[in-house]
Amino acid sequence: MAGAGCCILDGGDVVWECAKYLGVKTNNEAEYAALIILLTEARSRGADEIEIRGDSKLVVSQVNRKWKINKPHLMVLAKEARGLMDGMKARLVWVSREENRLADKLSNRAIDERDDRRSG
Repeated sequence: MAGAGCCILDGGDVVWECAKYLGVKTNNEAEYAALIILLTEARSRGADEIEIRGDSKLVVSQVNRKWKINKPHLMVLAKEARGLMDGMKARLVWVSREENRLADKLSNRAIDERDDRRSG
């Protein structure tokens, strides 16, 4: 089971957050989903300059074209993410999971809440 967690901060204040249950996905698919959800929200808010911090070295490196993408379905996701970044001053940087606690907490919450609903 997978969940996507992402948030938008402005000056350190959380202005938007998302915890979305994704079903059966790999961790890489979930990381790409979170990035796409975040970029979609940022675009809907008219963001033209954004720094995105992700704790998946694979996703950050693939979207930044530093690592080759071997899996066709990940190529599709990377292309979608890059397309959402087009026209924005978007900077995607890798951070440790420790530095990305809120997003990690949100992804876990999405899974936990889904499990709670199923058992209740």
